[in-house]
Amino acid sequence: MALLEKAAGQGHVHAMYELGCIYKLWKEHERAVEWITKGAEAGLPKAMFNLGGSLDVGEGVAAPDYPAAAGWYRRAAVNGVTAAAQNLSGMYAVGRGKGVLLRRNTQPTLS
Repeated sequence: MALLEKAAGQGHVHAMYELGCIYKLWKEHERAVEWITKGAEAGLPKAMFNLGGSLDVGEGVAAPDYPAAAGWYRRAAVNGVTAAAQNLSGMYAVGRGKGVLLRRNTQPTLS
């Protein structure tokens, strides 16, 4: 654990994400979101997806933040995380996503 914390503290993106996942398993959700956010902001798609999930259900944050969750799901989906696209479409289906459904080149996309 000490080596993981050291690597995360030195900016290793995967270490940030993995440290967040460990804290999540330990039910230390605020610390988990802190580290997963760092990984997401550094560009790690699976961290973007995981952060979207935490924000969607309000885990490790004061309350659910649907617009922020949709934004992180969108970023993860654009970076190839298909589960993020599924979660984002689910948010839109139940009215928790913001934006407009557009048609581009006959393919529907969310903006």
